[in-house]
Amino acid sequence: MQIRLLIQIIILIALLFLPRWAEGETPDRDGLHRDTWYFLGYQWVTIGLLYAAPEGVSGWTNEQKEGYRTSIWWDNVTHPQIDSDDFYINYVLHPYWGAAYYVRAQERGYSRRQSFWYSVLLSSTYEFGAEALFEEPSIQDIIATPVFGSVLGNYFMKVRGNIRDREVRLGYRKTSDKWLWVITDPLGSLNQRVDDWLGLEGRLQIRPYSVVMRHGTGTPTGPFHCFDDRVYGIEFKLEW
Repeated sequence: MQIRLLIQIIILIALLFLPRWAEGETPDRDGLHRDTWYFLGYQWVTIGLLYAAPEGVSGWTNEQKEGYRTSIWWDNVTHPQIDSDDFYINYVLHPYWGAAYYVRAQERGYSRRQSFWYSVLLSSTYEFGAEALFEEPSIQDIIATPVFGSVLGNYFMKVRGNIRDREVRLGYRKTSDKWLWVITDPLGSLNQRVDDWLGLEGRLQIRPYSVVMRHGTGTPTGPFHCFDDRVYGIEFKLEW
C-alpha cells in the first residue's frame, strides 16, 4: 500500500509539471514550477497552523490529533462525497481560487487550455492532499473550482490587460488598479513577496525520498536475522 501511494504521489507531481509549451510563445516553466511549490507549501503551512491551533479554531480535538493515522487520510481520499457547504463557499470562493491558479499559469505564458489543466491539477492536489486530512474530497469542488475558475480567470486576464494599457497610457499605475492587480492574482502577489524575501537567488526544492534502514535480531549464541525497513519522506531544501 505504501509503495502504491508513493507512486501515485510521484505521478501527481509529474503531472503538475507536464505542460511545457504555450501557443505562440515560450512559457516560463521554471517560474510556474516555483509557483507550484509555493502553493503546496502554503497549504502545508496552513495545516501546521491549524494543528497547533486550539480546538475552537481548528475543530480538531487533542484526542483526534494524537490518534490521527495516515489510514484516515487514505479512507477520505478513496471516498469523495457531495459536500453540504454553503453556496458561496462552493460556487464563489472555490471558483475564485481556481481563477487564481488559472491566472498564474497564464501570466507565466501558458495557453488557455494548459492553464485550465493547471487549475484542475492544483485544485485536485488540494482536495486530495491537505483538505483530505480532515474530510472527504468534495465532488462539487473538484468540478466547480477549475471549470468556473477558468471562466472567471479569463475575465481576470482581460481586467489585467486593461490595467497594463492604462499604465502605458498614464505612465503610472493608479491605486485602484494596484488593488485590482492583487485581487486578480492573489497568489502571484504573495509569491512575489516570498521571492523578495528569499532574494533574487532564492530557490526552493521539495522532493520525495526513500531510505532503507537495516535492523537485526538475535542473540550472541543464536541465529541472527537481518531485515530492512524502507522509510518514505519529503525533503525540503531552501537556498537564498
